[in-house]
Amino acid sequence: MYITPAAGTSNKQLQKQVLMLLAKQSGSYQLAIETFLQVMLRNNIAVKITLNHFNKNIKRGIEALERAEQENFDLVFSIGSESAALVHQHFQDHSVPVVTSTNKDPVLLGQAENYHTGSGHNIAYTSLNIPIDVQLNYLSILRPGLKVIGLLYNKNHPQVMTTEVIPLKKKLKKLGLDVVDIAVSSRSAAGQELQQRMPRAIAQMQAIAPQADYSLLWITSSTAIFTQMAIINQFSGTIPVLGSIPNIVTEGDNSAVLAIGIDRRNNAHLASIYAVKILKGQVAAGELKVGIVTPPDIAINFLVAKKIALKIPFQFFESASFIYNYQGKPVRMFGQKVQ
Repeated sequence: MYITPAAGTSNKQLQKQVLMLLAKQSGSYQLAIETFLQVMLRNNIAVKITLNHFNKNIKRGIEALERAEQENFDLVFSIGSESAALVHQHFQDHSVPVVTSTNKDPVLLGQAENYHTGSGHNIAYTSLNIPIDVQLNYLSILRPGLKVIGLLYNKNHPQVMTTEVIPLKKKLKKLGLDVVDIAVSSRSAAGQELQQRMPRAIAQMQAIAPQADYSLLWITSSTAIFTQMAIINQFSGTIPVLGSIPNIVTEGDNSAVLAIGIDRRNNAHLASIYAVKILKGQVAAGELKVGIVTPPDIAINFLVAKKIALKIPFQFFESASFIYNYQGKPVRMFGQKVQ
């Protein structure tokens, strides 16, 4: 497919070939593609895009990368953690530059050495995760006397375990906080497992901190978990439900109260800006440090906050990218007032 910049600028167009590598079809990945196209248009870059859904077939993915190199493509834009793992394992030090998007933390996954320097090879990494210390700082402001966290996750999601669950539990242990595990085994089984495990977990949390003021539930970015908000809210009572991805905060009262993380569209936008810099020859992929959206995206639902009598610090409101009012209606989206 081709996109063409605005009329009247054709003489200055950059003509580029891009391979978009996806392990599967996903609504989040579609948003990443749309964001990439919008950024290319704004930057006057005409791109011929080859979409490759390798359907988690590593051999097919490698073959797509080899064709891109043989045909002198200008860029590989990988979408998703599985695609990022594929290029990291099988396409380092090749001639075609790569930008990763919509993927978990490459440092915690061992793909990048640190957050401060570039990879030194042909891959520029971005991350959907924000540093855990940043999230914990926000939690300490929201809940100064926090004693226990109910941690909801899919125990069979390796990227979530590596980048969220394990490092978070280590940090919380150092801080002397209790963690109650609420783990599911798969997306298909999550609903039934949460029905069974949530009551026991809530009882365990209440035994540690009888007052809800000293506890919270934390949702990881496991799809198996955040698609079960109705069940989670059924059992949470007045314990606040928070999480690491903004889209768990939604319109109405079937929502988390607060999220502190990175919206996938903002990550895709940052990755697309990296792509522009590479395609324009302004920088080599290996010179770009791990791309993390800062400050994090904060999402707040004041209808839910009122329902559970949770006070939202003003600084959260002031810097929030997404806000739903006391009727649960959106009033701020992507930092812009909703008309």
